[in-house]
Amino acid sequence: MMGRASVLIAGVTIALSGAGQRALAITACPNASNCAQVQVDVGSTTTVKPGDTFNVSLTFKQGPNSGQPGGIGEIAALAQTLNIGTTSGTPLTLASCTLDGSGFPSADVLPDPSISNFNVVVENASCANGKTHCLCPDAGQTRDNFINLVIYGPNPLPTPGTTPIDIPTLPAGPQTLVTFKLKVATGAASGDVPLHIINQVDDQSRPQFTAFLSVGDKVAVDQTCVPVTGQPPCSAADSVSQVAITPATVTIMGTCTGDCNGDGTVTVDELITMVNIALGNANVSTCVAGDANGNGAITIDEIVAGVNKALHGCS
Repeated sequence: MMGRASVLIAGVTIALSGAGQRALAITACPNASNCAQVQVDVGSTTTVKPGDTFNVSLTFKQGPNSGQPGGIGEIAALAQTLNIGTTSGTPLTLASCTLDGSGFPSADVLPDPSISNFNVVVENASCANGKTHCLCPDAGQTRDNFINLVIYGPNPLPTPGTTPIDIPTLPAGPQTLVTFKLKVATGAASGDVPLHIINQVDDQSRPQFTAFLSVGDKVAVDQTCVPVTGQPPCSAADSVSQVAITPATVTIMGTCTGDCNGDGTVTVDELITMVNIALGNANVSTCVAGDANGNGAITIDEIVAGVNKALHGCS
């Protein structure tokens, strides 16, 4: 049992680190109640502004119990890439990118207490060991606009031996598994940002260093698609997904230059604050909206833009 589970986990890690691949045309789950369900949830947060922080939750629900060992009703491992950016941009980041001693962003990725007996790994959090890209660059590396997440048990992993290992299953759900604390980048362009789990139903290809969604049951069988005898998971021409996926979207509202308190208008007091920042008499943190280009300072052209917003409105 332990050997089979280890193979599954190792395969997940390799998939998350591989090059871009093309998917087959996989048929979507025909009835969500007969499939495992993975949902991205932003609650009531549908619009955000540059500088805002907000929570994104990953919710999971097991499929129906077949009464047999394993199967879609006993999912024990999940690997996925959650897209948090645009094709060429990184409008969203982890809120603090503070990594603990193991390189895990523990302030920004919060596993639910219900999965305390599972390992939660953010594979691309750190740029340690010579990585050229990650979520939290520390020396000029490329910032990823996706989160590579793996969840598997048990935690802690037991020492290999002759005793059979009981692989735990994820909660029956619907249950929040992980909550991400994200921040809208200063100067992020306005528009919609899809919070999308890359999967073989919706995506014909995946970007480099990302992975298609994959779920494994407690007997280490990949259940992402209905098993087809003699075929690797999801590789058969008539593959049908066993996971129903619900994405989310947030809309970034463009910052109104000079609207220090975010109430949709620019007042004389706010213009005075901008001038004081430009003169060095106040910190830019007192009016982040005045720093339109996000360079940490307020210039004459930004004050002029603020005056125009005061005269003509923020719309």
